[in-house]
Amino acid sequence: MTKKYLTHRCLISPPETTDLFFNNTLIYIVRHDDEGAQGIILNRPTNIEVKELLNDLEIDADHVHPHAVLQGGPLRPEAGFVLHTGQPTWHSSIAISENVCITTSKDILDAIAHNEGVGRYQIALGYASWEKNQLEEEMANGDWLLCDADMDLIFNLPYHDRWDAAYKKIGVDPSRLATEIGHA
Repeated sequence: MTKKYLTHRCLISPPETTDLFFNNTLIYIVRHDDEGAQGIILNRPTNIEVKELLNDLEIDADHVHPHAVLQGGPLRPEAGFVLHTGQPTWHSSIAISENVCITTSKDILDAIAHNEGVGRYQIALGYASWEKNQLEEEMANGDWLLCDADMDLIFNLPYHDRWDAAYKKIGVDPSRLATEIGHA
């Protein structure tokens, strides 16, 4: 039997998640293979605007539309990642799906600052990661629900609407999920 990987899918935290960091999160899986998985939280904006981040990197960003930087996960919060539409034309871009890529390259930040060559994008600081078989074990324990990724969840919806939208996508009302098992 071939193992099914979850790259370009979204993890939805259940409402009763006890891990406060991942409470009410929607995570886009950017890599899942035999060695483990990595993802970017899509619905946790920081109080840092893209313009402010770019200016801190000494990139003139006067033309950037107001857009929050995401808290991508608990690991390496100093590391920046850019999810973007299009093809992997930027230095170090990796295609995740047919029209979504991820890069750590600074050249895309210059393009974003000048509103050139980048359709939709999300900038995140940090990422989430799972060791070999860890994500599979967490999913078997009911720690995550799964839904297909789409452009609205990744790029378009307001951040605070993304978790609920993911639940709607799988036809589940999170307020109706049981928080305890085995009590009738």
